[in-house]
Amino acid sequence: MSRRISTKKRFPKRDSKYDNLLVSLLVNRILKSGKKRLAKRIVYKAFELIEFRTNQNPILILEKAIRNISPRVQLKAKRIGGATYQVPTLVNKFHSTNISISWLVDYSRKRTGKGMSLKLANELLEAAKGLGNALKKKEETHKMAEANKAFAQFR
Repeated sequence: MSRRISTKKRFPKRDSKYDNLLVSLLVNRILKSGKKRLAKRIVYKAFELIEFRTNQNPILILEKAIRNISPRVQLKAKRIGGATYQVPTLVNKFHSTNISISWLVDYSRKRTGKGMSLKLANELLEAAKGLGNALKKKEETHKMAEANKAFAQFR
């Protein structure tokens, strides 16, 4: 592996229907076994359900949900002298967006109900309102970071 070349971060292309980077990130996170067309169909159907229920632009609701869920800090395990500490570290904007999208998809998969698009739409609507499991995860992460603030010196 060469030490001289630093690779540039590659962003996914914008979504073809909504021309939005967040939608393409969401599609790529839902993607399983390379079935991108199915993942797109799930996301677009979820957006149709959101638009039908709220009469608002689903992109705005997605952005609001991600803004509500995005964590400011995360815990990283650091091993020091035989002991492992949970060290709180700040998270940059892109990484926090990726974390929030993965939480959205994980908790929408765990929901009960029929169809992934319906579950995703429900989770997005709850996150935009300030409810839902993904928001609980963010609050739990922030509480853990606050509790382990003493170990921030090990950064």
